[in-house]
Amino acid sequence: MRLNTDDYFDQLYQDNDDPWHYQQRWYEQRKRQLCLAALPQARFQRVLEIGCSNGIFSELLAPRCQQLICVDANRRAVELAQARLARFAHVQVRQQRVPETHLALENDSLFDLIILSEVAYYLRPAELVQLMQQLQQCLSADGTLLACHWRYPIAGFELNGDQVHACLRQQLALHHYLQMNDPDFLLDLWTQDAQSVAAREGLK
Repeated sequence: MRLNTDDYFDQLYQDNDDPWHYQQRWYEQRKRQLCLAALPQARFQRVLEIGCSNGIFSELLAPRCQQLICVDANRRAVELAQARLARFAHVQVRQQRVPETHLALENDSLFDLIILSEVAYYLRPAELVQLMQQLQQCLSADGTLLACHWRYPIAGFELNGDQVHACLRQQLALHHYLQMNDPDFLLDLWTQDAQSVAAREGLK
């Protein structure tokens, strides 16, 4: 039986500000550093993070962009992220459920980096396809999409990380720039620009 997503996250955050132990576990610290290192640019203009949780990864993204919009469906997660990121004037944290609520674009401004991490397997397959369509509509002409997901089954939900990334690789009309197959998680990077980092910097 599929779990109710709202109830699932409400229970996780009940009396626990860090239910996945982001701050304590080396697994989580290492994964965040690998995600940051995989990005093809040192800085980005406009970044969207979907499923920001309590804002620990957002805190590392903030210095690398001019504007960061973080969204999460859970009220408590949003409160925690807002408190953590309050010192960054260029960061906004919103309570928003995707793809049910379409990703809003301010002044028709597209995102040149979208982070989809540890969240897509909570969607139904049809919702994942809908979200992919929205992401491609919101990505700038030279934009980057990074996806990272846990590979093991999550009790009560239909998808796992392998299924999510297989769907992304099949459906996204973007250049598949990089793939990392860690035994515990998958990290994939798509870009609009097929040039490598070295080519962009004139090294080849």
